[in-house]
Amino acid sequence: MMRQGLPWIAVPSVAVVVLFGIVFVGFMSVSLMTLTPGTAMFHGPASLANYVRAVHSIPAQRAVLTTLRLAALITALCVLLGYPLAYVLARSPSAAMRRAILLCLVATFLSGGVTRAYAWAIVLGNRGLVNQMLQGLGLSRAVLINNETGVVISVLNFMLPFFVLTLFGAIRLIPPNLEVAARNLGAGRLRVFLHVTLPLSLPGLTAATALAFALSLSAFLFPQLLGGGRVQVMATLIYERILTSYDIPGAAALAVLFLLLVLLLLGLAALLQRLVARRFAGAEAE
Repeated sequence: MMRQGLPWIAVPSVAVVVLFGIVFVGFMSVSLMTLTPGTAMFHGPASLANYVRAVHSIPAQRAVLTTLRLAALITALCVLLGYPLAYVLARSPSAAMRRAILLCLVATFLSGGVTRAYAWAIVLGNRGLVNQMLQGLGLSRAVLINNETGVVISVLNFMLPFFVLTLFGAIRLIPPNLEVAARNLGAGRLRVFLHVTLPLSLPGLTAATALAFALSLSAFLFPQLLGGGRVQVMATLIYERILTSYDIPGAAALAVLFLLLVLLLLGLAALLQRLVARRFAGAEAE
């Protein structure tokens, strides 16, 4: 009975994938159209002119580099801050501490992105809480908004719960007895982490890292509000192409090219993860 019911369980997922595929094909067809000057209308015949202009566009190249750089930085910070938090959440003997951490993580989902963006603008503003504390300590004000600093802080705050909760499940599945056995055999905490915990949590770490990187690449709200128009990422560039010049085909071409680049990077990350996993497996076998 279960085997017969499995295909029906997969129907909603397949339907969503097919729907997104149809929408993406329609989106690609728009990117091949030509914009009618002075209007928001576009027409055929299909051509690759929008892609040629997108590849040679200096603002687009800068936006791609900025997006990749900020996404890599935010992902690295997620790993540095999120892995210890996920480990404490999975291994802490204190139920009160686990509940407190979960409450803080889940509480971030209770407020919308716009609310959090404006909240960070208030906290990091020239007269915000952070600068008031700095002035109270006799220090000068820090410029924390309308630049990359505010974007990184706000996006990191948005990404950390996703990263931690994804990695938490992977660490929770690692039997604690393996770590205890390694310590009983004389291994220190660092060696236990490098040779037991990290290799076994690598699939979950890869999934959490890929999720944080993908979400950081597509971030729009926080760069738009906290960047103040001075931090141009691909999402804001596409937004401006549509609203400023009404160049919908050009914006579609940028989106398609960036999506292909992201898929390539995620594919390379998956390949790297397999190579690292094999290396860990080979080292443990020796």
